Amino acid sequence: MGTPGLLPLLLLVQACVPATWGLRCMRCDRAGNCQVEECAPGQDLCRTTVLRVWEDSEELEVVETGCAHPEKTNRTMSYRIGMQIITLTESVCGLDLCNRPNTGRVPTFPRRSRYLECVSCASSDLSCERGWDNSLQCRSPEEQCLEVVTHRSLEDSPEDERYSRGCGNLPGCPGPTGFHNNHTFHFLRCCNTTKCNRGPVLELQNLPLNGLQCYSCQGNSTHGCSSEETSLTACRGPMNQCLEATGTDGLRAPPYIVRGCAAPSWCQGLHVAEAFRLTHLNVSCCTGNGCNHPTKDAQSRRGGAPRPGPAYLSLAITLLVTARLWGGPLLCT
Repeated sequence: MGTPGLLPLLLLVQACVPATWGLRCMRCDRAGNCQVEECAPGQDLCRTTVLRVWEDSEELEVVETGCAHPEKTNRTMSYRIGMQIITLTESVCGLDLCNRPNTGRVPTFPRRSRYLECVSCASSDLSCERGWDNSLQCRSPEEQCLEVVTHRSLEDSPEDERYSRGCGNLPGCPGPTGFHNNHTFHFLRCCNTTKCNRGPVLELQNLPLNGLQCYSCQGNSTHGCSSEETSLTACRGPMNQCLEATGTDGLRAPPYIVRGCAAPSWCQGLHVAEAFRLTHLNVSCCTGNGCNHPTKDAQSRRGGAPRPGPAYLSLAITLLVTARLWGGPLLCT
């Protein structure tokens, strides 16, 4: 027999206790406006993203903070544009308010180091396309030489960093890894010997065919990924699996669909979420020709589980959005 009055007491406690005890992070915009944010379910980390631009003895810094999904990892990337060194650092932590801004720190970029030396260039000044390579010393022993290719044909602008080379420590390394379909090409190559990232810029058509064909589209079921807009594409290079991903790119947007050829690391969801800026993501991969056809049973494909919660911009895409804030070759939207 229950204790008299216990049920009303339990109901009172339930009413007074929050339904979730979400992680709290500092959310700061580029202008330095900060507030405490309770993270949504599935966001188990706080992040700090720092963009710095050095030229001679002058430095410009932009800091953004907020919540992040649990697959997020620490990452860095640096490259040169003319006399400027552009560096992006993203770090994550898992305690309440652990990403408070550190206003007392004075950052400096080491001019000399004994770490890896890499080739560096960017599409902001067409230095990659024209073969105007600079040399860049990496900042830590964990960093490797990188080559990042980001072709987003549906939304490219002349100022997009379609190619960038430099130093860094990014998810997916050691590479190469990437994704392509009839609209988009994302590629990351990492190596760890002196200037191993030199050479002509990488074009998708120069990668060898690997014998696989996958269905390609991106959009929703009525625009972008309708049956009329979905077609087979020949896979190239390390993109040897067929991928299908669904998610949302807005609060009230219809499901967004991505199909194409992917390297195995893209099947875990992190790269897809960040490259296409999707939330509530479900990714599946398979290895047979045309196995990502819309009518195929998605449960028969192997791949990542649904990824709830917002996914913040990847390092490379954050560079595209924020690196051109201050005029000249860095002018952004």
